[in-house]
Amino acid sequence: MSPPGKYIYGIIEEPAFRTFSFCGIGGAEVYTINQERLAAVVSDTGLTEIDPSRRNVLAHTTVQDMLLKEYTLLPMTFGMIAGGVEQVRRLLEANYQALAGEIRRLAGKIEIELKVFWDRAAMIEALQGGNRELDQLRSKIKAAPSPLEAQRLLVEAGRLVEGVVLDWRARYARLVYAMLKALSLETQLNQPLGVQNILNAAFLIDRARESQFQQEVHRLDAQYQGKVNFKYVGPLPPYSFVNVKLEAVR
Repeated sequence: MSPPGKYIYGIIEEPAFRTFSFCGIGGAEVYTINQERLAAVVSDTGLTEIDPSRRNVLAHTTVQDMLLKEYTLLPMTFGMIAGGVEQVRRLLEANYQALAGEIRRLAGKIEIELKVFWDRAAMIEALQGGNRELDQLRSKIKAAPSPLEAQRLLVEAGRLVEGVVLDWRARYARLVYAMLKALSLETQLNQPLGVQNILNAAFLIDRARESQFQQEVHRLDAQYQGKVNFKYVGPLPPYSFVNVKLEAVR
């Protein structure tokens, strides 16, 4: 029977072997595989692939959240499995300087994810009462002499609606991003998720400034209440800001 694979949650600075009180995927024990002053945090698995079910993803993120309370964590993406202890040690050895340097760079720092969505009721109000061109198009669509003409007018109306959404993105999202960027060490703009999402961004901040960052988000939320809604997620390991490309080992 072959030895179990090692599911890797992340890399920390820890010279001594440790086991942890929390469990990993499948309820497995979480422990370290050490190489000098670095350690991979792992659990055993007999699988070559892990199903990205809600339960497994939650177990993965829970382990990372618990580690973040005590360590600077270089998080691994979901599903990373090594063939055994020696492969993990070779991975640490081959990438030792890069991993150690990145842990030093990210020490005391956390990631915050912020998404901003336009409020549905506010957008409907803006489209219904504040856009004369759109009102005229509605009348033309109702009176269209043919389905083809109605379809053309609907496409034109769609472009107008898209223009209003882009205007809100410029008016609210860019301002929010600029205000929070000033409190951050690094930022990353991501693609919006769906039509209602006008800002999808990640911010790298000093852990000691999280309270100040939260207060600024609350202030902006109150300022734009009724127009846009905020979704704040954090503190997180610095997923978006790890700049290490691991050298593969066999």
